[in-house]
Amino acid sequence: MTSVLHVRLELSKDGLLKRFDAQGHAGDDLGKNVACAAATVLLRTAGRECAARGIVAGGDAARPGEMAMVLKDRGEDRGEWLRGVTDFLVRGMSDLEREFPDRVVLCVETTED
Repeated sequence: MTSVLHVRLELSKDGLLKRFDAQGHAGDDLGKNVACAAATVLLRTAGRECAARGIVAGGDAARPGEMAMVLKDRGEDRGEWLRGVTDFLVRGMSDLEREFPDRVVLCVETTED
């Protein structure tokens, strides 16, 4: 039986990333699966870039197969930059879900601020 990676992206009402979480593995071949590796790189890079831009965030990867990040304060002048990161992350994860439908499940939610 193949494992599935579940990714949830939560966006603010203005379409900017507020948080993400990922659970599971995109396949039984841990450490060797292209879909899982791609998702990990997309999410981890988004998190690291937010931190590099001074966006206050909290997150963890408590154990293999789990990753989460919550943006706590994006700053007033970073909205357009964060829109680019959000669009990039949504597109990348959507492409992975389309290309690997039996291994990646994406949920994009828009919530009130």
